[in-house]
Amino acid sequence: MRPFSPCHPVICSPPPAPRRAPRAKRAFTLLETSLATLIVGLSVLSIVKLVTAVTTQSFYAQKTTTAMNLADNLRELFASLPFNDPVFGTHLGPNSGQSSIALFNDVEDFNGYTASPPIDANRQIIPSLSNWQQSVTVAHVNPNNFQLTDSVPTDAAVVLDRVTVTVSYNPDPTNANGWIPITSIEFLKSKY
Repeated sequence: MRPFSPCHPVICSPPPAPRRAPRAKRAFTLLETSLATLIVGLSVLSIVKLVTAVTTQSFYAQKTTTAMNLADNLRELFASLPFNDPVFGTHLGPNSGQSSIALFNDVEDFNGYTASPPIDANRQIIPSLSNWQQSVTVAHVNPNNFQLTDSVPTDAAVVLDRVTVTVSYNPDPTNANGWIPITSIEFLKSKY
């Protein structure tokens, strides 16, 4: 048996600390709640503005991509056509008897042409894009200065045409004047 010690742990332990009275639970103040609401509200508003801006940019990017594809359809079509009519020579616009796009046999025939719905590179109408329009202008270009156009050239002098394809979009097909130009491309078509 062990000898009895006056400092036995059970006997000599320090007295327990006095218990404190429990504190009342502290809640958020009105100022803290208002500030938190303001911060969350501004964050949500910023996110909504960001989503709106991104959606708008996406809409315009999609429209621009469609417009560029439609313009490229005509550029591809014109690449396979001769510069001017082998029979009628230089003449801007359709020649006599060319009442349909199927009869256009050279690039100059397309001057003043407008297609809505647009056409593809094989002259087929794209009905799903009925609110799109392709417009073509062809101008004779001075071969010494590409910026100048020849308004009354002779057949022998015409060796270069500037073709401009403008693609427009109408968000409201019931409004005939609602066409918004989306893109325009220009390229030169040479006689040789």
